[in-house]
Amino acid sequence: MAYALFSPASNVPNIPKFYGSDKVIHFGMFAGMAILWSRVIREKVDIKYKNSIKLFTNYLVLWIFIAILTEYLQRLVPGRSFDYFDIITNIVGVIIGTGIFIYLNKRGSVLV
Repeated sequence: MAYALFSPASNVPNIPKFYGSDKVIHFGMFAGMAILWSRVIREKVDIKYKNSIKLFTNYLVLWIFIAILTEYLQRLVPGRSFDYFDIITNIVGVIIGTGIFIYLNKRGSVLV
């Protein structure tokens, strides 16, 4: 994910070009990251329900900050640009990815 976000535009693989294709990629990267890190938190931390809500809230705030920071840092990479819609897409990806994890985890899904 870091390679895709911080590589110069000339090093990023060609992606299918359609309206919003970069937003789909941003959403997918941040939603996938949120699901994977949620699983890490669940596996590593055995705490009571009240504390797990606080932990996931802190985690969500941290990754929203990272979603914003990565877009600002892209301004420093040659051929990359800053886009407010990418920030929104990153944040929505984190929130929905975390929501998907919580939903599947409550259902006892083998996917998480």
